[in-house]
Order: sequence, then C-alpha cells, then structure tokens
Amino acid sequence: MTLWTMKPSQDHDVYTVVYLLKDALRSALSDAWYFERTALPKTDLKGAGHAEIAAKLGRFRDSCKGFEEREALMVTKLLRARNWAAELRRLEPGFQPDIDIFLDATALCEEIQTGFLRDAQRMFNGGMSLVRFLAQRKPEPSAARPMMGQPAGASYLVGGQKALYELRAACEAFLAEIDSEYFSSEPEEAPEAMPYLEPQPEPLLLTDAIH
Repeated sequence: MTLWTMKPSQDHDVYTVVYLLKDALRSALSDAWYFERTALPKTDLKGAGHAEIAAKLGRFRDSCKGFEEREALMVTKLLRARNWAAELRRLEPGFQPDIDIFLDATALCEEIQTGFLRDAQRMFNGGMSLVRFLAQRKPEPSAARPMMGQPAGASYLVGGQKALYELRAACEAFLAEIDSEYFSSEPEEAPEAMPYLEPQPEPLLLTDAIH
C-alpha cells in the first residue's frame, strides 16, 4: 500500500525517509511494468456498422483515458520519490552521488506533470485528440531503442518526452543502491567451535567396588 500522508517538510529520521522513498519507487515501478506489458490502444473501424463504430470508439476512448490517468499517477509517484530523495540527500550527504543520479534521470517529471495539466485543459476544450495523445507516446524512428531483451513497451514515451525504460531503470538502480546501503545484512558469524575435551572415565560406583 502506498503511503501519501507524510510530507518531506516534516522532521523524520533516516529510516522513515528511506521507507517512504522505497514505497514511492516501488509503486511507480508497478505502473512502469504495466505500461511495458500493455499495448497502446488501437481501433479498427473498417467494415463496421454505425452501432459497432460507436461501441469501438467508446472502448478506444476509455482505454486512452485509462492510459492517461495511470501515466499521470506514475509521474506523481515519481515526483513524490524525488521529494523524499531530496530529503534523504539532506540527511545523508554521503549518499549524495546515488541520489543525484536518480534526480537527474527523473528531472523531466516536473515538466511532464505540467504538460498533463495543459493537455487536460486542451482535451476539455476539444483541442487535444486521443489520436494525438497516442502519437506523442510513440518514439521517433531515429530515437534510441531499449537494450536487447527489453519489452517493446519500454519505448513508450512518458508525457511524450521521456522513455519509459529510462525511468524504470533509474528507479530499479536507485532501489538497489538503497537496499545495499541501508538493508544489506552482514553474514552471520559461525559460532566458535567448542574446545575438544578428552573423554573422562566413568566414575566407579560403590557396588562395583564391592564386587
């Protein structure tokens, strides 16, 4: 369950900030994996009758709306993670290089969120078509592709600006560094071997002595 109740402006100990930061990162990653597994909505109206066209367009609109809402939610989670990362940077200067890498990789999120607000207003006024929304999410043919083995959906452009796989990779790498820095357990030391003792002869019982 994602926690949204606490704000970085409050005073927190390091592990509280780390816990809330990890929670935001994991939640954003869940959305990223959803986009990688889910194909962009499509609609084929060829040969369809009027009623079928209306039904298909309705499903297409709902699918696009779902994509838009989940994308906006993912960006909000990334912005929350950035806030907690900045707070951790203040508390843990020694962890600054890893935090700065994450902040640099997600710097476009603030601009992307502003774009969502503009797009929502344009769509309300009829100036933002669903086809244009989807077209912005597809990378240019000359754009860099994800590495071999990455799902096709990793090329999805969040907000039409940032490749999804780059944001996902930044979250995964930062999570790994957090786990290594704050949650890596030292191997347990093996208990010291008990010293070897020579077996002692059993005590002679009184009855044995009589016989």
